[in-house]
Amino acid sequence: MHKLWQPARKMGFVFSMSAMLVSLLVLFLKPIVFGLDFTGGTVLDFTLMSQTNINELQASLSALTHDAFSLSQSQDGHWRVLFLPNVESNAVSTFQSAIEANLNANIVESKFLGAQVGEELKTSGALAAVFAVVSVLIYLMVRFEWRLAVAATVALFHDVLITLALFAVLGLVFDLTVLAALLAIIGYSLNDSIIIGDRIRELIRAKPEQHIGHSINEALQSTLRRTLITSFTTLATVFAIWLLGGDALNGFASALLIGLTAGTLSSIFISATLPEFMGLSFTNYQNQDSEEVKKLLAEP
Repeated sequence: MHKLWQPARKMGFVFSMSAMLVSLLVLFLKPIVFGLDFTGGTVLDFTLMSQTNINELQASLSALTHDAFSLSQSQDGHWRVLFLPNVESNAVSTFQSAIEANLNANIVESKFLGAQVGEELKTSGALAAVFAVVSVLIYLMVRFEWRLAVAATVALFHDVLITLALFAVLGLVFDLTVLAALLAIIGYSLNDSIIIGDRIRELIRAKPEQHIGHSINEALQSTLRRTLITSFTTLATVFAIWLLGGDALNGFASALLIGLTAGTLSSIFISATLPEFMGLSFTNYQNQDSEEVKKLLAEP
């Protein structure tokens, strides 16, 4: 099994690092599409008496205005149109009158969300993400040897970058639900990395004469079933949300589907592989173990 794991881990590590670089390039060339929570703009909520699908309604509304807008459905018969802040209020009023006259729409609410709110949300969201990552790094450095801590943190960045890059490529809207999903991805990936890192540490201490690569492969082999079962059951639940949750939860579920898949791979190919390249060995634990711990590890 060692002959299978060793090249697979190295190839996976190279692929993961390459994916991070490509993601950074994508985010530099193609900005993320921020939602109403971050950009601000005019929101128009209305209902329709007749049943229609989103594609037909999109075409009908496009014929009534020259300004760009986004359309979403909150529930059956309830629709929301978002105009960006640069669209003048007169144009929105004209559009509102047009849908009332042409589509027999009933206007529920029309409001403007200022850009200042969006800037505050961007700052708060970024600070929340940074605080989460820094807290994770501190916790890991206390719990594990620093090489394992750094590797787990790199894996977290990998998961977030991959998710953001795919959102940019696919043109998916980034709103507060997606930000919540990113924080959930960090927690999920961290949990997987901790379990694998814990097993690696146990094997290194218990088998000091064994090559570090063999210990890592053995740790992955012993935790693989747990990792796959947890990932598949979680992804099945998230897929159900993506399929049945509607537009309101589409971004949240999409981010989790991407991030959890990336997190499962990064736990194996980054969290478990990078420490080996950084020189992790049994000597890193010799000064940390007390005599009592060493006696316990030596027992059968």
